[in-house]
Amino acid sequence: MKIPYLFLLTLLCAASCKTYYMTPASLKQQLDNINPEKINEAYDFRLGLTGILLKGGKNFYNGIDTISVTEKNGKETKLPVTTRMGVRLTDTAGHSVIVYFDSMFTKDSLVFASKSHFLTLPIHRNIYSLSKVEVQK
Repeated sequence: MKIPYLFLLTLLCAASCKTYYMTPASLKQQLDNINPEKINEAYDFRLGLTGILLKGGKNFYNGIDTISVTEKNGKETKLPVTTRMGVRLTDTAGHSVIVYFDSMFTKDSLVFASKSHFLTLPIHRNIYSLSKVEVQK
């Protein structure tokens, strides 16, 4: 029996993702250091008029170039931020959500982010209720 090529490709892509870790305090510290001059709120015309009607046509970009993370073995490293970098936020109740790092920012004790670059699917979590922060590159 042959394995379908699409399934194999999907399996390889999933296996190539590496997970890094950071503490909620480290996440807050790094998001608090956002340079206001690099923040960008841009209109997105990829979806045409339909996209503008669905989401107001805006994407938020926090302007962070690199982040400090910890590998599984405990070694600290710096990662360049890309538009594909995902973050899984897990709270103390065990609920998790995956968002894009470049869309994250903090206000008071809340972390705001978007689950999609194409549609506005915003989330917010209390930074003090987070138990685990995992970064996938």
